[in-house]
Amino acid sequence: MRTISKLLCLLCVALCVNLTYAQSEVQRVRIDFENPDGYTRHLLLGFVPDNSATDDVDYGYDAPNIEDLPDDLNWMIGDNRYIVQGVGEFNTNKYYPLGMFLSNTGDISISLTELENFDEEIEVYLYDLELDNYTLLNDSNFDENLSADTYLNRFYITFSTSAHLTIINNSLLSIDNKNQSDVKIWHSKYDQELYIKGVKGSSNTSLTLYNIEGRKLVEDRISDADHSIKTSEIASGIYIVRINSDTFSYSTKVCITN
Repeated sequence: MRTISKLLCLLCVALCVNLTYAQSEVQRVRIDFENPDGYTRHLLLGFVPDNSATDDVDYGYDAPNIEDLPDDLNWMIGDNRYIVQGVGEFNTNKYYPLGMFLSNTGDISISLTELENFDEEIEVYLYDLELDNYTLLNDSNFDENLSADTYLNRFYITFSTSAHLTIINNSLLSIDNKNQSDVKIWHSKYDQELYIKGVKGSSNTSLTLYNIEGRKLVEDRISDADHSIKTSEIASGIYIVRINSDTFSYSTKVCITN
């Protein structure tokens, strides 16, 4: 198996352990990504028990990706790509987004290669928001055949199978809805339809309806500024509507009463 810039990754790991912290106290999760060409990207997530690092960018703890590779997987901190991420103390409620960038269609694999300095083995999951499923990386790799594309807001490293509840509310609903002030979404109890009006974008625009637990219920294409979907088979409750195109994302909560 060929390795992408293994020496570079090792140097970044060494640089990203704060010198004021003993090496033995940093808890490490090592993840490997094998791209369609068979090359491997090494990723490191480090938990710092005294919380001197955060989930944001911290000098001395995070190493940015400085390579421009055609097929890659990185930690995403905001809009930026990293190969090493240092964070605060370990918490099973935390989750960490990944960005996958594929110029080639083919088989990919995400694996857990090592856990370091944990008193007992922790569970590490790869959560796929698109398919709404978890892969326990301790037991098996996440193997998939994917099309060439940029995958953001889809793959996450989590430590429990309830992380999607937070991901849906914090990630989907924190999407910047700028330039979409004209979008109006409402439900008609009498028509049993969800109406979407004022969507701006290309013909490559999709609408996805999630329940409050993050499970995908409906996925539809939007070809016009005005659109509607039938809700006669959907139970009354609070749902999340997400609209995606190649130029914007828009999310909001909606109440369906049937």
